[in-house]
Amino acid sequence: MSELNASVAGPEGEDGNPHEQSTITMVDVLEQEKELEDEYAAVLGASDEKSCTYAKGPIARQALYSCLTCCPEARTDLTKAAGCCLACSYRCHENHELVELYTKRNFRCDCPTSKLGKCSLNPQLQGAQDANKGNLYNQNFQGLYCRCKRPYPDPERTVEEVMLQCAICEDWYHLPHMKAPGASEKWLDACSEMICDGCMDAVPFLKDYTGLALQPVEGDEEKKPKEDLKPKQDEGQLKSELDRSICDIMNVSEKKGDAAAAEVGEPSQKRAKLDNCSRPTPLKEHQGAAFWTNDWRKSLCQCSECLPLYKELGVEFLLDTEDSAKTYEERGMKRAEENSSYEQGIRALASIDRTQQIDAITEYNRMKDKLKEYLQSFAESKKVVTEEDINRFFAGMRNENNDKLGQPYFCR
Repeated sequence: MSELNASVAGPEGEDGNPHEQSTITMVDVLEQEKELEDEYAAVLGASDEKSCTYAKGPIARQALYSCLTCCPEARTDLTKAAGCCLACSYRCHENHELVELYTKRNFRCDCPTSKLGKCSLNPQLQGAQDANKGNLYNQNFQGLYCRCKRPYPDPERTVEEVMLQCAICEDWYHLPHMKAPGASEKWLDACSEMICDGCMDAVPFLKDYTGLALQPVEGDEEKKPKEDLKPKQDEGQLKSELDRSICDIMNVSEKKGDAAAAEVGEPSQKRAKLDNCSRPTPLKEHQGAAFWTNDWRKSLCQCSECLPLYKELGVEFLLDTEDSAKTYEERGMKRAEENSSYEQGIRALASIDRTQQIDAITEYNRMKDKLKEYLQSFAESKKVVTEEDINRFFAGMRNENNDKLGQPYFCR
């Protein structure tokens, strides 16, 4: 596969050298395009961009937007908040003040309801529909995130901010604003899902599974003398041996038959738990948020005693491995692979000669500079860029290319 280097003059400055050049390759161009496509596919790729999802009812997970133009009262009153699907954000709320909510679970589009009014993608519906009673709204719909209740991106921040979404409440948090003893920024990339400290306290049985989560390096304990650690180790070892002894005794009792077990009055539910419950017993109590590794949900116990806990605490979705945002992103990425501009570009690049490659990179650089100049006027006037504006730009570029056709070319 051929790769083309094209030199572009670097910017001149007080300390800069006007003869210095930056190098860009056609593959670089395609890789930049692929990064943008990957970001788009991860968030939007698994959502429907053409049809409103209202008729499908609550969607397991989809990209959502909060419209503060249609619901200005939502800024101070969360009961007035409303969310719309991807297609409605394009067709019904273009040029509105939209808050990107990333994805939410089990949400039905509010666009055709009384909260937002008539939906142009559902002309068959007569008037505004009743509000969706099953939808949940948090402060994200107001454009606020984390315990600091700040917008994203935060105009007052001078450094890059990294946030993680809680797998239960689906709010977004800055790491320093959570109780997360021993956690580091390296965990943000290493973990598959995060559950904030508030939700861990609200769903306490999840603390039994924190052996599946990332663990901090306890430097303080490592520095303690061995004699200080020994009592704790002995206590844990004694408890573990005692648990095994009890299990062995119970297994022996069960081998004598159900009749013998019934004679001693052992409840059948308790016997089932001893046999089938895979919920672990933690060696120490977990404090703060939990940063989970891949496939941790598959290890959640679903025995007859544990299942009611999920329903009682409203977290039954944790038993669905397809519920996670990561799985949603993977579906979007897979869906976008077939139509990837990167793959198409690489194949096209391999099929043309060097002269055509030079022409292609030259035209790309010219188009990029003109587009930057064109969009700058929108930024200065704080005007929203519409699809018609972009189409107008490329129509002008095509007219320029047509004007050049037929002009004599002189070799030098």
